[in-house]
Amino acid sequence: MDDAAARPLTPNERTALDTLLAADFPSAAELRAQAATARVIGRCGCGCPTIDLAVDDAIPRAELKNSVAAEADVPDGGLIVFVDDGRLSCLEYWSTADEKPVEFPPPDRIR
Repeated sequence: MDDAAARPLTPNERTALDTLLAADFPSAAELRAQAATARVIGRCGCGCPTIDLAVDDAIPRAELKNSVAAEADVPDGGLIVFVDDGRLSCLEYWSTADEKPVEFPPPDRIR
């Protein structure tokens, strides 16, 4: 990941994160609370829209330590939310399309 100045999530990034965390799964409530404070602190250097996340340290950690918290399909790819040491750490958008996406998909494309 390339370093970038911390910034808020774009509307599509926010929607993708919130959509992935909307399901009920272990630690979902803690991760949703963290997501409300999430900001972007880095971006993948390959040009894809994958972002590194930081959250408020005052929000409780999730019981998940280092894992995939949630996944969803999008046409020609998918979205993954990663957790590192109980904190949201990365929102990945992977694609099998010949042309790499440059931003996160709109909500109607997330399944």
